Amino acid sequence: IGYGKVGGLELGYGSDLDLVFLHGNASANATTDGPRPIPNDLFYVRLGQRMIHLYTARTGSGVLYDVDMRLRPNGNAGLLVSSLQAFESYQQGSAWTWEHQALLRARPIAGDPAIAARFDAVRRAVLSRPRDPDALRLEVREMREKMRASLDRSGNGRFDVKQGRGGVADIEFMVQYSVLRWAHEYPDLLDWTDNVRQLATLA
Repeated sequence: IGYGKVGGLELGYGSDLDLVFLHGNASANATTDGPRPIPNDLFYVRLGQRMIHLYTARTGSGVLYDVDMRLRPNGNAGLLVSSLQAFESYQQGSAWTWEHQALLRARPIAGDPAIAARFDAVRRAVLSRPRDPDALRLEVREMREKMRASLDRSGNGRFDVKQGRGGVADIEFMVQYSVLRWAHEYPDLLDWTDNVRQLATLA
């Protein structure tokens, strides 16, 4: 699953890849069916590690991509690869509001179409829940202020167009608040993962 710039259709030359790896097997005891069977969970972890190794390959022009896996359930403390079932349970019961903001920009970018369709259904169910507008506004604002405190490079007569007050990130957070606030009434707000079309749909 692509998050961030790749999920929001804004991937540029300097962008990293924000990824979450999911598999569709719900059985904890399942194994591979090759000549040397191993537990499915181990297989998926090794596959995820191999994919990261390929994405971060050194080329003549430098590293292909930086890969960021911190948006997976439980962040760096979580499993490298989760079952879709565990992902859904986490998003429905344990995820913070900022993780749902991130989920707004998430989309399947590779893998089994059936699992992609199941992910889309989970995403819609999670993001279309009715929310307390005041609590949501407070949580989104608090996260934005934390981000601004650590990332805003404005000062000495210069304005940080992305992280400064009134900059691009503020617009993105307003869009995210609005989609989370009204998606339960207007489900078509969840059709797109990029800010431009989310804004257009809000309009």
